[in-house]
Amino acid sequence: MLLPHNPNAFTRSPLDRAGHHRRDKAWLEAALAAPETQLVPFYRHQPFVMEEGGVVGPGWLNGAARTRIAPADATLLFLGLDPKGAAHFALDIPDPAPLGDLGRFEDLRGLGPRLSREDLAILGPAKSIFEWHARNGYCANCATPTLIVEAGWRRDCPSCSGEHYPRLDPVCIMVATFGEHVFLGRQRAWPKGMYSALAGFIEPGEAIEEAVARETLEEAGLKVREVRMHSTQPWPFPHSLMIGVLCEVEDDRETVDTTELESGRWFTREEAKLLIAGKHPDSWAPPPFAIAHQLLKTWSEE
Repeated sequence: MLLPHNPNAFTRSPLDRAGHHRRDKAWLEAALAAPETQLVPFYRHQPFVMEEGGVVGPGWLNGAARTRIAPADATLLFLGLDPKGAAHFALDIPDPAPLGDLGRFEDLRGLGPRLSREDLAILGPAKSIFEWHARNGYCANCATPTLIVEAGWRRDCPSCSGEHYPRLDPVCIMVATFGEHVFLGRQRAWPKGMYSALAGFIEPGEAIEEAVARETLEEAGLKVREVRMHSTQPWPFPHSLMIGVLCEVEDDRETVDTTELESGRWFTREEAKLLIAGKHPDSWAPPPFAIAHQLLKTWSEE
């Protein structure tokens, strides 16, 4: 649902998740049969897309397509209702052949810069939930195969009656600043010249601010003295919640942990503006759909 402005991709979905319908099998069946219903297939965690006039978008089909493109036991996920009340579903299909050359399946991360904000906010949860199903087919309590219920949003164990819900991995992501400089790191696997914010998983029993301070110290040897919240971003690769902050450190004497990072570098505020604009002579920042871009953009414009 739309809430106050959040600059990050995968946020501000136009759909009302309408969770109260998830247990209503009769309503769900009626919704699938409604002519205005839209259904998007996924194959191997990739969404089905179509392209027209150079514009790429989700390959929406009508609800009746479900029985034509997948077996009855294919995982169906109720995504929610659009402002006009039309139901939206996602369907995890085992074989793309029934769709022929109607469109294609593409990796959502690669599609990110080419899809609209609304499309990303709709497709992101579907990708996360389908990956969760693929990794959680057995009960964590007794190892019995579980059953999908609640329109794809829960798995139940028929043996021990355990109920299993999708979980998120919380991640803190931060740009560390000292005066008019910002510290960014790079990993070995990244393309040449790419620098980004520091990041790490939040551990059990740890506050967000504590995780920011710990990760910044571990990765860059910098001691955090102030943490300022910026925004959050659901990140469906596979199912993280990125918690973005700006943090001020005590000094600029970094010590990079080369097991975590290949290197790190200080940039001035003017250099940060060049990174955001893609005009820095030898370095570049993540694209706008990544929260790291938005964090750096906010700091550079302050």
